[in-house]
Parts: sequence; structure tokens; C-alpha cells
Amino acid sequence: MMKYSFSDFLQLEPVIRGLTILLSIMTGYLLGKFAGRAIERALSARLDAHQVMVFKRVAFYTILILATLTGLNEAGVNLNVLVGAAGVASVAIGFASQTTMSNLVSGIFILLERPFLIGDTIKVGGTTGEVSLMGLFSTILKTPENMMVRIPNEILMKSEITNVTRYPIRRLEMLIGVSYAVDIAELRALILDGVSGLSFVRRTPAPDVNFKSFGDSSIQVAIGFWVERERATEAFTLVAEQLKKTLDGAKIEIPVPQRGLSFGENRSLRVEVVSSKSQNL
Repeated sequence: MMKYSFSDFLQLEPVIRGLTILLSIMTGYLLGKFAGRAIERALSARLDAHQVMVFKRVAFYTILILATLTGLNEAGVNLNVLVGAAGVASVAIGFASQTTMSNLVSGIFILLERPFLIGDTIKVGGTTGEVSLMGLFSTILKTPENMMVRIPNEILMKSEITNVTRYPIRRLEMLIGVSYAVDIAELRALILDGVSGLSFVRRTPAPDVNFKSFGDSSIQVAIGFWVERERATEAFTLVAEQLKKTLDGAKIEIPVPQRGLSFGENRSLRVEVVSSKSQNL
């Protein structure tokens, strides 16, 4: 039978401490994952995906940190020294990363205000994309060109955000110009009849046609109509095709801009083309 001396036990003690810490971390990781799944099942029916994700992360990291601290304590590590060192480090990191903290605070405010959710399509500045991930420090958008755009949360808080898909229906507007010879009342009735006949155009709210202005060579009118948000891009093209057929069938001209020049008697017009290399060509 093999016997161990006290010196052998002293040599094994660091290994036992290390295994204790490792086992605590692994236990915390597994418990955190289990708690995250339980939270997702309990809250998915009442909260949106973004809020569920935040609660899952908070639960996971809280359990993991507590389990790690418990393992360190059981292994005989002086937590007071560790906490003090962490406090000093956090102060130093805070001064060195003010932008990071600003992004974190902005992310919390965005979570509370909820101007968009995961899966929404938003416009921020010149970027349009679907929100695929809302992190604590940044938000990830997937553009229609299938590119990823990372936007820091601080920029989102300072920018104007347009949520394209927040509401189930959208109003689209199309401008057209028609000849001055056309009767506006008849034109309005003709357009409404043509647009209302399209199956994807909603009856409520109803389409509308409004006078906009007397242009240089045409009367400008605006056609407004409502569609389901999923068909907004397709609907704009289909309505344009239908309007063109309707106006062509009624022999209504869509004039192009024209310019006329008139001269008095015994007068002529001289045109000069000037380039950067030579003049009076």
C-alpha cells in the first residue's frame, strides 16, 4: 500500500486549489447557461428578443462571477486583496475608456427607450439595415447588400433614427406630372380607380390624389397609397406600371420639360461654348 508523506500533500495542495477553482468556473458556466434557457422560456412570451437577450446575459455573467468567487474563496484566495485590485483597475480603465462607458450607458438608455427591436429595419444617417444584434456597446446592422455595419451606441443616441418597419403598414407617395390640357378632377378619379384596383393596395386608409403645384411644363400631382410593409418596395414599382398603363389608355400625356426661345425682328442669338482649355470656340 502506497503511503503519502506530509511533504507530498503540500506538493498536491496547489493542484487541488487549481482544480477547485476550475471546477467552480465550469459549474458556474453550466448553471449560467441553464438559467439563461430558463429565463428565455419564461420571458419570451412577454418580452421582445432584445430584452430577453439582455436578461440572459445578466443572469449568465452573475452566476459565473459568483461561482468563480466562491471557488477562489474555497481555494484560500484572499478576496479582499482581489476586490481592492479590481477596484483600482476599474478606476484606471474608466479614465482610459470614457468612450466605452459612454457606449455602455447609451446602450442601457436605448434598451429602456426601445426605439427599435431586433429584426427591425432602421435608417441611421446614410445607413439602412436590419438590426441583427443589439450589444451593450454597439449595434449590428445587416444591410440590403448583405453587409455588416457596426454602429457604436453613443452614435445611435446622438443620431436621428428612422424605424422603417415599426408599424405594419406604410404610406407610399409618387409624384407625376401631366399636361395642362387635362382636367384635374377627371385625372384624380381616373388615378384613384386605377390604383384602387390593385389587390395589394389597402382600402383603409384609402388612396388619395392631391394637387402639388403648377410646374414649368406640367401639373404636378401626388398619389398616396397604403400597403403592407413587407410589400413596400415591390408595390412602388407595380403602382408605377399601373399608372403608366392607365394614363396611356386615357391618352393623357406625361410631358417632358421644354424650353422655348423667342426673338424680336432682326435679332439673332449667338451661342458660345467655353471650355477649360480654350475660349470662343
